[in-house]
Amino acid sequence: MKAFLAAATLFAAVAPLHAQAPDADALIRSIRLSATVQKMDLNGVIHKDGSKDVGISMFVREGNNLQFSLGNGERFHIRMGDENCELLTIDGDNKTSRFPVAKLATPIAGTDVTYEDLTLRFLYWQGAKLEGEEKVNGADCYRIALTNPGKDGAFGKVYVWVHKSYGAFWQVRAHDRAGNPIKEFQVNSVMQVPGGKGYTVKEMLVKTLEDKGGEYRTTSRTAIKFNDDGAKAPKGLRK
Repeated sequence: MKAFLAAATLFAAVAPLHAQAPDADALIRSIRLSATVQKMDLNGVIHKDGSKDVGISMFVREGNNLQFSLGNGERFHIRMGDENCELLTIDGDNKTSRFPVAKLATPIAGTDVTYEDLTLRFLYWQGAKLEGEEKVNGADCYRIALTNPGKDGAFGKVYVWVHKSYGAFWQVRAHDRAGNPIKEFQVNSVMQVPGGKGYTVKEMLVKTLEDKGGEYRTTSRTAIKFNDDGAKAPKGLRK
């Protein structure tokens, strides 16, 4: 399954951007490749009010390998390249198979987070366009537009706001193919990569948007929270 998953997933950790506006494709490329440059293990939860928390762990290994492990027993592995990556599911015997495209937009354990959200695969879409600069949640950001070149997944167009100081995405708004906003990701806090020099997301809010009388409002929200308490990598994880 080529053209899959952002290597940055939720966790781009790159050097601060220069004052001069960058090339949009180069900026997106730097975000998605940043997770490949250092080892990183994180534990966390997917939290939605009124629902049971879902555990989540992320393991990054130098050599373009990243793995997610969910509290419901699911595991999937991401093989990352410069211009594309591949998503694989992992069974109890550590055997891999291609992740089913039809499952991309499926919510995880009844939360607002889908597999498409968690992987941020839109960072591999080509033809990024820099649309200007905006202040978002108190931070100076570049606004970049990305258009889905295929028919898979729920997203048709995605806007990414990139934090000028951290060099990582700060907010994302996803639209369906009719142009309606349906999902928004907002970074609430960041932390330094354990043992590294960059930054990674500590808490991100995922919001579901719907048309309410001509206005698009948040109808539900879920938080993804990480910490650096020393996640234990699963047996057989590539180093």
